[in-house]
Amino acid sequence: MRRLLPLLLLLLILTGCGAAGVEGTSAPSGPASTDSLLPAPDDTPPAEESTPEITVPVYTPGPGQSAPPAQSAAPAPEDTPPAQTPDPTPPAATSTSCPETPPGEEESPGEDAPPTDEEVLAAYHKAAEAWSWFDLETLPCDPADRVEQDGAVFYRVDYPGLHTLADLRGYLKGLFSDELVDALLPPDGQQYVEVDGVLYVQSGGRGADLTRGGESVQVMRDEAGAIWVQVEVEELDPEQDFAVVGTVRCRFPYQKVGEKWIFTEFSSVR
Repeated sequence: MRRLLPLLLLLLILTGCGAAGVEGTSAPSGPASTDSLLPAPDDTPPAEESTPEITVPVYTPGPGQSAPPAQSAAPAPEDTPPAQTPDPTPPAATSTSCPETPPGEEESPGEDAPPTDEEVLAAYHKAAEAWSWFDLETLPCDPADRVEQDGAVFYRVDYPGLHTLADLRGYLKGLFSDELVDALLPPDGQQYVEVDGVLYVQSGGRGADLTRGGESVQVMRDEAGAIWVQVEVEELDPEQDFAVVGTVRCRFPYQKVGEKWIFTEFSSVR
C-alpha cells in the first residue's frame, strides 16, 4: 500500500495538469481571436505599401484624371524653361525687318541718282548723231519736195518727230546745253529753215574724216561725282597706207542742268 500511494498521487497530479492544459487551450479562445485580429493590421501596412504602387500607374496616365494633373503641372513648368527656343527667334525677326527699310530708302534717292554708264553711253550716241546733222551730213530729206529761198534750194526734212524748227530745237535741247543749241541753230541760220510751218534743209556736208580710224568710248567719273565721256580715235596716215600713227582723245562733260542731264561741251571726233 505504501508503494501504491505515491503512484496514485502522481496520477492525480498528472490528471490535474492535463485538465488544466485542456482548459488553458479552450479558455484563451477569446483572446486568441483578438490576437488573430492584430496580425491583420500588421498585414495592412504591406497593403499601404502596395497602394503607392497603385497610385504610381495612375500618375502616369494622369492627363485623364483631375487630381494627378495638378501634380504633373508642377514639373511641366520645369520643362518649359529649357524650351525657351523662342528667345533665339526674336533676333531672327529683327534681322528680317531691318533689310526691309533700305529698299524704301533707295527708292527716294533714286530720283536724283546720277545716270548709269549705259544711260550716259546711250545719250552720247544720240548726241553724236544729232551733231553730225550739222557737220558731216544733214538730216534725211525728200528730194521731190523742194523750195527755193534767197537763191538756195531746200528740201523737206523726212525724219520722224522733226517737222518744224521748234521740233528740232526741242530735240537738241534734250541733248546739249542752250549755248551749244544756239551755235547749231542760230536765229539767222541758213542750213535749216521753216517754210509754211514745214522744216526744210539745205543739203550738203563735208563727210567723214578719212584720217580717223576706229574709236573707243568710255564713261569716266571722279570722286566729286563729275561725269564725262572719253572718246579715243585712231589717227591714220594716208601716205602710209592709212596706218595708225597716233590717237586723238576727246572729253565731253555730261552734267545735270536744271532737270536734265546734257552735254555742256561737244564736237565731232571724225
